[in-house]
Amino acid sequence: MKKERIYANALGRLYRYAKTHNLRPAAIRKIVLEQTCYLHQPFVAEQLIEACKQERISTATIYNSLRIFVKAGILRESKRHLGQPVTEYELISDNVKHMQLICKTCGRVTDFSDRAIGRLIEERKYPNFNMQHYSLIVYGECKICRSKKIE
Repeated sequence: MKKERIYANALGRLYRYAKTHNLRPAAIRKIVLEQTCYLHQPFVAEQLIEACKQERISTATIYNSLRIFVKAGILRESKRHLGQPVTEYELISDNVKHMQLICKTCGRVTDFSDRAIGRLIEERKYPNFNMQHYSLIVYGECKICRSKKIE
């Protein structure tokens, strides 16, 4: 049920963006968006390409759709350099409080929650800026990679 609501919200954003930017309605884009909403978050483009394989959607169409989804405020794009550059995508929803730990050695991503940090960010006032949501990424080395160095 929640995934359907997320998809409906994202589809509404896509329609508004398409209308504002004079993009023609594309049924394929709607299929790509649906697959995007049902992927485990965050994801890389290759995962979306694999999810759309059965629909026979070209790789170029998927990359163009990702670009549009980012511009439309449906997806957040983040670039990471863990050995090689990686671009991840994640759905943006209202009131997102997003915190992650990322191991720079193995690339493992762990979501976490910290009420004290969350309160600090939410209570902070920024002049001439109304915060809607936030994302916090902490880079370091995970316990597994640290233990491998000790051995």
